Amino acid sequence: MLNPQPDQPARADRRSLPYPGDEAITAARDRAHLAFAQLFTALGAGRHRLHYAAVDVDGRYRLASATVTVTTAPAWHLDADPDEFATIEAAVTAALEGSCTVLATLVVQTDQEPDPVVCGWRIEREWLHGMKPAAVQAAVRPCGGSSAPVARAYPAPFLPDPSVTG
Repeated sequence: MLNPQPDQPARADRRSLPYPGDEAITAARDRAHLAFAQLFTALGAGRHRLHYAAVDVDGRYRLASATVTVTTAPAWHLDADPDEFATIEAAVTAALEGSCTVLATLVVQTDQEPDPVVCGWRIEREWLHGMKPAAVQAAVRPCGGSSAPVARAYPAPFLPDPSVTG
């Protein structure tokens, strides 16, 4: 599929969002790859459920999720449904690029005994910035009467911003 061109009319059945250009998208995709590498290194081995939520400039909500199992021995290996991971990777890339996203978060729940743990990042200014545990805890609290285990929020691991660290 070819990228849209500035002189192409908008289709009535499609959302009309600004097109940032190939260079901006490529740079954002590179940042997304680096962010995921740092994220999985910080989280370590285990089963991690990634939840992405965003509001686009046209007011629509976007949600994506993927389960990733990380093993570190004998070598690093990530196992995930390729379609789920591609969807969340594209969503994070769009948020890192920023021209179409107003607000975006990435929350990760890790299975642990006796209860899961959770942390999160705001995606803004072209990078992932750790959220306070209280904000994450409020976002993931189960509905009243639910038998789901309550995940304990903890401070998100710091992910060094490549534009600051060089």
